[in-house]
Amino acid sequence: MGSFQIYGAGRAGDGTNTAILILAQVLKDMGAWTFRWLDEVYSNINTRDSGFALRASDRPIYGPDDEFDILQAFDEGAFIDIVGEGRNPPIYRVRDGGVVIYDNSPRLEYPNTGHEIKLEKIEHIIQEKRLRAYGLPMAQMIKNLEGPYNARNAVSTGVVSHLIGIPVEPILSRVADTFAPGTPAYELNEKALAMGRDFAKAEGWDMPELKVNFTRVENDTRQRLLGNEAAAAGAIVAGCRVYAGYPITPASEVLEYMAEKISRFGGALVQADSEMAAAHHVIGAAVAGARSMTATSGPGFALMQEAISAGGITETPMVIVICTRGGPGTGLPTRQGQEELNMAIFGGHGDFARIVLAASEPEDAFYMMERVFNLAERYQCPVFMLMDHLLAQSEYTVPELDPSGFAIDRGKLITSAEQVNELYGNNGHDYKRYELTEDGISWRAVAGVPGLTNYYTNTNEHTEDGYITEEEAVRQQQMDKRFTKRMELIRVDTELPENRIHGDDNAKIGFIGYGSVYGPILEAMERMEADGQKAKFLELRTLWPMAGEQVRAFVDSCDIVYVTEYSAGAQLRGLVQREATGPMSKLRSVLRYDGRLMSAGWLINKIKEI
Repeated sequence: MGSFQIYGAGRAGDGTNTAILILAQVLKDMGAWTFRWLDEVYSNINTRDSGFALRASDRPIYGPDDEFDILQAFDEGAFIDIVGEGRNPPIYRVRDGGVVIYDNSPRLEYPNTGHEIKLEKIEHIIQEKRLRAYGLPMAQMIKNLEGPYNARNAVSTGVVSHLIGIPVEPILSRVADTFAPGTPAYELNEKALAMGRDFAKAEGWDMPELKVNFTRVENDTRQRLLGNEAAAAGAIVAGCRVYAGYPITPASEVLEYMAEKISRFGGALVQADSEMAAAHHVIGAAVAGARSMTATSGPGFALMQEAISAGGITETPMVIVICTRGGPGTGLPTRQGQEELNMAIFGGHGDFARIVLAASEPEDAFYMMERVFNLAERYQCPVFMLMDHLLAQSEYTVPELDPSGFAIDRGKLITSAEQVNELYGNNGHDYKRYELTEDGISWRAVAGVPGLTNYYTNTNEHTEDGYITEEEAVRQQQMDKRFTKRMELIRVDTELPENRIHGDDNAKIGFIGYGSVYGPILEAMERMEADGQKAKFLELRTLWPMAGEQVRAFVDSCDIVYVTEYSAGAQLRGLVQREATGPMSKLRSVLRYDGRLMSAGWLINKIKEI
C-alpha cells in the first residue's frame, strides 16, 4: 500500500496523540513521507473530544486525504456527537470497508469516564459503510500491567502495527528515544505493544490490503518539522538574534523553538507581557542594530497595529510571522482560517510601505525567511509572512534543509566608525536619519556608532533630522519617500518571492490561492486530469504588493478561475479584483470558514456545487 491514513479519537488529556506521533516517526523511518495534523482540538479547556491524524505516502504530501483507513476510538466521541452541537464525528470519514479499533473496556477512567463505547449505537453506520470493528479492552489491559491509564495508546499501536505490517523493532526504537531501554516506562510500552499485537493475531484480525510498502531511504536526511519550526529555524539562519513573543495559538511553537535554540547562536529571547509589547521590543531591537522578529495570530496582530504603524513612520525593519486562524474576536483559536489577509495588507493607521508574503509548506517557510529579513532591512519597513493554522501546527516530512545558500543583505545600515567617516567625514554633511536621498531610502544607523553625534527617531511627522514638523512641504517629501517611492521600488524587486504556476499552461480551468490550500489544489488537479479536465494553479507567495499584471494574465488565460481560501468574506478574491482584474464573472469563490480543512475531494465537490 503506497498511501495510508489513520485517525486517533479520544479526549483531551487521555494520550490519544501519542499513538499518532509514534506511528508518524516509524513510518517516516520506513521511508514514507508523512503529514501529521491536529484535526480536532478544542480551545476551551473542558476535556472535549480530540482528534489527531496521520497520512503517510510514497511521495511528498501537503494536506489530508478525504477518508481514513483506520479509526482508533478511545471513547464514544469517535462515533457520536456527545454534546449535540452539530459536530461531525470522525467515523463518518472512515472509508467504506475501513477498520475501527476501539476500547471495549466496561469502565473508562477520567477524562473518558461516562463515554464508554456501546457498539449498538453505531450499528447502522457499521453496516452501511461495511466497517470492520475490532474491539479489545485496552484500559483493562493496561490496568493489569499496573501502568498509567494513558498508556493504553501503546496497546492500540500494537494492533495497528500488526494490521499494517510494521515490525515491532522500529516502534521500540522510537519508544527508546523517549524512555531509555530498561526503564519501567520502556518495559511497560514494550509489554503493551506486544499485548496489542498478540490480541490481534489471536483474534485473526488480518487486513492484507492495509499492509504498507514503503521503500526505506538509505542515509535518510529528511526531517519532520512543524511549519512553525521551519520558519523559526529559517529566521535564525537569516540572522535573527532577538525574538520577542507572547504565547498565542497557533504561533506558540515559534516562541518555544526560539526559547530552545536562539541562545545557541548568540541571540536573546524576550517573552513579552503582551503582543503590543512584543512588537515594540522588535522595533527597539532593530533600532539597536539586531535582526529581530515576533510571531502572532489574529488577536495579537490586532493589538500590534499601533506599533506596526510606528514602525512604518520610523522606517524600522519589522518582521512578523502571522499564524492565521478563524476569527473574529477570539474566534476559533485552534481551527483553520485565513482571515487576517486584509489586516496584514491594510492594517495600521496611515499609509506606509509594507510587504506581505505567504508560505505554502515548511520547506518554503524556511527558505522564505532569508528574503523576509533582507526585504525588511533593504526597505526599512514591516514585512509580514502569513502561515495559516494548518501549516503552522502540522508536522511534515521535508527534504533536508540547506542553510548554506542564505545571503544576508542589511541594506543601507551604518554599523562602524569607518562607514561614518566614509559617508560624512570632512564633507560638511551631517547624518540625518530621514534624509531625502536619490534612491528614496535613508541611511539607517545603529545608535551609538562612533562618529555620529545626533540620532533622532520620531513617530510624529518629522524633518530629515528627525524633529517634529507639520509643514506641508516636509510632509509631502517624507510621505513620497517612505511610501510612494518605496512601494515603487518594492514592486520591481526581483527578490520578492515569485508566484508559481502549476499544471498545464493551456488549461482553461484555473485556481488561485495561497498558504495550505496548496496541497488540496494540487491533488484536486491530479484527479481532475484523470477525469479528462486539465487545470492550472497560481500559487501566490507575494500577496503585497500584488503582481497585478501576472494575476490578470493568468485569469485572462482561463475560462473560469476558482479563488480558493479559508475566508467567509472572500478576502483574497476581493484583493485580486482590487489589484488585478476588477469584478469578473469568471472569478468564482471557493470558501471554507467552518474551521475545518479542505481536501482534494472536498474541493472537487465544492466546485461541482458552484
